[in-house]
Amino acid sequence: MEPYFATDRLKIYHGDCRDVLTQLPDESVQTVVTSPPYYGLRDYQVDGQIGLEQTPDEYVTSMVEVFREVRRGLREDG
Repeated sequence: MEPYFATDRLKIYHGDCRDVLTQLPDESVQTVVTSPPYYGLRDYQVDGQIGLEQTPDEYVTSMVEVFREVRRGLREDG
């Protein structure tokens, strides 16, 4: 996976978090910046997008899956 932007001290990845996060090694990230969509608020015209699940429970399940990956990828000092 190629970073969207990189310097010698910084790498920024851009994409669907469900794709990007799963490609990162365990405990390899110091900072994650995210802005998850609210449930049912906006349609970005992307198949399978987070926020358009059929029920609030399905939305929460999606968010839990994402943040489990965030936690897996975060370093101890992250």
